[in-house]
Amino acid sequence: MYPSDLTDSAWKVIEEILADKRKRKHSLRVILNALLYVTKTGCQWRQMPNDLPPWQLCYYYFSKWRDDGTWLKINQKLVKRRRVKAKREASPSVGVIDSQSVKSSEWGVPHKGFDGHKKVNGRKRHIVVDTLGLILIVVVHAANRHDSKGARKVLERLAKQGYERLSLILGDSAYGKELAKWAKKTLKLVITAIKVSELAGFQVVPMRWKVERTFSWLNWSRRLSKDYECDCSSAESFVYLANIYRISRKI
Repeated sequence: MYPSDLTDSAWKVIEEILADKRKRKHSLRVILNALLYVTKTGCQWRQMPNDLPPWQLCYYYFSKWRDDGTWLKINQKLVKRRRVKAKREASPSVGVIDSQSVKSSEWGVPHKGFDGHKKVNGRKRHIVVDTLGLILIVVVHAANRHDSKGARKVLERLAKQGYERLSLILGDSAYGKELAKWAKKTLKLVITAIKVSELAGFQVVPMRWKVERTFSWLNWSRRLSKDYECDCSSAESFVYLANIYRISRKI
């Protein structure tokens, strides 16, 4: 048993989503615990401890649930469950958007670029969180892609997730008027940009600090300390796994 293992209450929620009663040598709960172990410790697939299921089996389920959207579905269900427990509506009405540039490994990583502002050669994790800091959606793309362009894909995916109350997205000045017009016309979302220059002296930017805190939380999962994934969808899956781990401690 490892500290990253799922609690019984979290597993009950996930078990309902998976809806798989087939008998197997290694239960799905054990496999998911192994994937959370990899996420939390940053362990390489082939270096997984012998008391966990074979790494080939764990990678099979990781990629299977990545490709069929299971990670996103689990994340959404847990977000709603966590919000209800916090005495909030299951669907948020406000989201906060931002991106984080991270270095990529030196070889074997396509779809990367140089972020001239952050001086980082790698990828961007583009996320939208609710007011509790829970990740609603993530898109990973090359770091040289401007936030306003990357945001379109993020918001398009978010609009398909069934958060029916979501109507307002807060961001920084990178998400300008052109994006706001597009989002309002296409997705019925209002984007409000808060410029730091509008604030006198040093102040915590209202609401925006919540997404920065989420990025800080992600750094506690060592698999996310650097982008080691060949495919962007795998990088997105590990972000969802980190969010699933954090929520599982609270439900």
